[in-house]
Amino acid sequence: MSTSVTGNQDFFYNNRFIHDFRHASPYIHHFNGKTLVLAISSHVLVSDKLAALAADILLLTSLGMRLVIIHGCSQFIRAIADCHTAISIDENPVTDEAALRLVKQACGIARFDLEAALSMMPTQVMDHSIPNVRISSGNFLRAKPLGVINGIDMGYSGSVRKVDAAAIEEHLARNQLVLISPIGHSLSGQSYRLPVNEVAQAVSEAINAEKLIFLGTQQGILDEQQQTISKLNCIEIRQLLARNITDKRQTELLQTAVHVLEHGVQRVHVLSGLHDGSLLLELFTREGSGTAMAKAPFMRIRPAENKDIGEILQLIAPLEAAGILLPRDSEYMENHIHEFSVLEQDCYVYGCVALHVYPQEKAGELACLIVSPNARTRGYGELLLSHVIKQAQELQLQVLFALSTNTGDWFIERGFTSATLAQLPLKRQQQYTSNKRQSKIFRRQL
Repeated sequence: MSTSVTGNQDFFYNNRFIHDFRHASPYIHHFNGKTLVLAISSHVLVSDKLAALAADILLLTSLGMRLVIIHGCSQFIRAIADCHTAISIDENPVTDEAALRLVKQACGIARFDLEAALSMMPTQVMDHSIPNVRISSGNFLRAKPLGVINGIDMGYSGSVRKVDAAAIEEHLARNQLVLISPIGHSLSGQSYRLPVNEVAQAVSEAINAEKLIFLGTQQGILDEQQQTISKLNCIEIRQLLARNITDKRQTELLQTAVHVLEHGVQRVHVLSGLHDGSLLLELFTREGSGTAMAKAPFMRIRPAENKDIGEILQLIAPLEAAGILLPRDSEYMENHIHEFSVLEQDCYVYGCVALHVYPQEKAGELACLIVSPNARTRGYGELLLSHVIKQAQELQLQVLFALSTNTGDWFIERGFTSATLAQLPLKRQQQYTSNKRQSKIFRRQL
């Protein structure tokens, strides 16, 4: 009995691994060679989760991702100063000479702790002769003083004047991980304390990063009910800011997100660095683990490409096996891929549809409309239908028809009417007769 249970468990976990790995593969392929900026809170760096996070960061580099890490230092200031002094430095926008010395010390400790964590060899690695990941840091940030604001001299508090993007790119091209502290230097040789958010913003924009990821103590951006918001676009971010329901930290993150998204960064993520594996879950699963933000809505419908053929065939396969759709092989797809559109969310194809055009009859056939079982409650079928109708109208077609063996009601509910074989284009009539499927015919006037 126990052997049977163990066997079932092994079967479950093996199949779960296969399922998860296959679903992660589009993300792994997409992120290869991409540049990611990680802004890590000092709360994470002083926690017991640093070793696990460092191992995950090393895994990302082994998958071909180019990483820039920006770290905070407030918790290290607390470790080397008394509580009162640490709080005053944290909350006071003015930085005097004593505070600047503490910031420099804290940044040094944070940097060396990170380097040590990233130098550890994961226990899973068999070949311990593999060299450590090279870590580069230096004077990548040119700073300028804030000066006098409202009659108050801000001392050694500064802002980013320029990012040496060429130098960062040079290190990334050598497969090195770049580590940046929140301190910059002026042309006169003076050092200035910089806000981590501002550094993350300036660096991610300067190097055209694919993603800016904030790893802090909070699971993500929270709504009024303190529930994590999984996805936001720029319009939704502005609406959230206008409602003034977020705390200071969330407001800063949202403002940074809007700025970088409108200046070329593709995605901003906010997630907890205190949850083991949150970075991997956010990057390699559909559900994610925190809040993902983009300039526009995450979903889009685009023309299919040859690289989509495998995913389209996976969508089609269960319906072919059930006899709902005619079989289509790779050769067919290569010859007809220009007729297909895919509905994509991030890196994953959730649906497809084809438009076959009969120009002489000014007619089009809606075919192969499929939505993944994982997304059938999201209204994607209607979106694909609307997309094909718009395509047909742009081509000045006068009628759109569809053939179906079991979804006739769906078409009727969306403005199609029953039609006869004689109303199909002649070429399509011949195909209909030869395949002997006896599909029901529906048409819609455009």
